[in-house]
Amino acid sequence: MEIPQAYNIGVLGKAFRIVELMSHQAKWELQELTKASGLPKGTLQRILLTLCSLGYVSHENRGGAYSLTLKFYKIGQRIASNNNLADKARPICRKLMEKVNETVNLCVAQNLDMVVIDQQVSWQSLRLDSIIGSSFPIFPSASGKIYCAFLSERELLNYLNELRTVNPQLPVATVNRFCDELAQVRREGIAFDCEEIFHGVRCVAAPIFNYTNSLVATIGCSVPTVRINEQSSAQLIQEVTRTAAELSSVLGSSVHQFVPTTRSMLDNIRIMEA
Repeated sequence: MEIPQAYNIGVLGKAFRIVELMSHQAKWELQELTKASGLPKGTLQRILLTLCSLGYVSHENRGGAYSLTLKFYKIGQRIASNNNLADKARPICRKLMEKVNETVNLCVAQNLDMVVIDQQVSWQSLRLDSIIGSSFPIFPSASGKIYCAFLSERELLNYLNELRTVNPQLPVATVNRFCDELAQVRREGIAFDCEEIFHGVRCVAAPIFNYTNSLVATIGCSVPTVRINEQSSAQLIQEVTRTAAELSSVLGSSVHQFVPTTRSMLDNIRIMEA
């Protein structure tokens, strides 16, 4: 929201800029912070002493270094605990559904499955509906590919080992192709499943990150294959990625720079027909 300049409190803005600057390292000497902030030394000192008196900044003895205190961390933890992902996402997901008129799923990972925690159902008569709380396999769904793409190397290896334990007949070549696809998903921030979970249904999904830039959920659209064409595919990809970025921003994530995909939700049809 854009606030009129007349309502801005200058010293408050300076104080928060100092806090943001100080968060980049553990300790700051006054001279170093003066240079980095560009503020006059006297102004900076008054801001620091005010923050010290409120318990947000600590000061090591007289003339020592300044540091942010864990009071900010406690506030952050309370904010995070009050954050209900589904409640925050619902109006934004609703806008996506109304724009593309396809079912929108908000999902999180649990064990070897993706769980639907919220859904906006399209007005189409032909559609795939799920019950909130229902699940589908991580492998090889679009949402599951997003989840796996942003795991650490160790976490991904643990997941693949568990997957192979549960599905010992799963060919190694299939798992390798899955892992190869994850590299593309990481670059593009978009994933597809081409009737890999439900026959006649294709999905596109994108990642949602939180204030620590950790993946917390996926957002995706499920679409009957017969309804997909080049135009609808391009719109779905554009709107799903835009909505995922908006939700990530709402949750405090920094901007993720992804390479625009050249893929289409029709690509595998061409491969199967070739």
